[in-house]
Amino acid sequence: MIQLNEFFKASDKFPKIEAVPGFRFVEYRSYEQSVRNRVWSDRNFIVFVLEGRKVIHTAEEAYKLSYNRALFLRRGGYLMSEIPRGRGVFQSLLFFIEDEFLEEFARKHAVLLPKNAKEARRAGIPIRVTAPISQFYYTALPYFNHPLNEARRRALALKFEELLLTLIAEPANRPFAAFLASLLSGKPNIRLVMEQNFFLNLPLEAFARLARRSLSAFKRDFREAYGLPPGQWLRLRRLQHARLMLETTDRTASEIAHESGFENASHFSQAFRAQFGHSPSEWRGIGNEEGSN
Repeated sequence: MIQLNEFFKASDKFPKIEAVPGFRFVEYRSYEQSVRNRVWSDRNFIVFVLEGRKVIHTAEEAYKLSYNRALFLRRGGYLMSEIPRGRGVFQSLLFFIEDEFLEEFARKHAVLLPKNAKEARRAGIPIRVTAPISQFYYTALPYFNHPLNEARRRALALKFEELLLTLIAEPANRPFAAFLASLLSGKPNIRLVMEQNFFLNLPLEAFARLARRSLSAFKRDFREAYGLPPGQWLRLRRLQHARLMLETTDRTASEIAHESGFENASHFSQAFRAQFGHSPSEWRGIGNEEGSN
């Protein structure tokens, strides 16, 4: 599974700029269609599409992005598809942002953020792109073509702060402003983090990073929230999700195993039989028989 932030950090294939600690942006191009790639990121990020189409699947829904559309995504896991258009290219800008960077912004501009607003609980928050917002994305592109000295880094950081201010000034972007306000109230809700990311086949250390906790604190808070150790809960939650997919989709057992977070189809089949007393194919057959009666 691709860890997006680390992938772009290590790759020389894509132009990237680390303007200040906690804020990196990348110009991404692809000339081939890709379908349902599983990725995850330990940083929040914004996707702005310049050319082509992108489909991003979260645990709750699918977001379809085309030219001049943007989406804010919390740290976590996603399925992504890209479709080149026009010149046969898919092009986007990706902005990877640490919570600490956003927290500093939220503290500095707390008076501009909604008070007692209900935080958007979804993993993805659509961004309304106005003319000033779109202009920022295009004025950022030339920075990839010039040596980035300290003065340019500071200028770019100021431009990004201006972008965030422009985003929260747009009433339609209130859910994003509410997310920023929520950063001032403490660590992420562990139930929300797990429900959005249970299907990721990751070690517990990675789930702890997504929840912004040490491993020991993550295990303690997890048991307080669920009354179970993380490994046991993850197994049960993935099996519940897989069972639902068997009952409501025509995906193969191998596809369901992959999308539910199991290491392989064999492991999935063994775990499913141990939990429900039937293999995945038998369970689907039982459902089909009941539906035909």
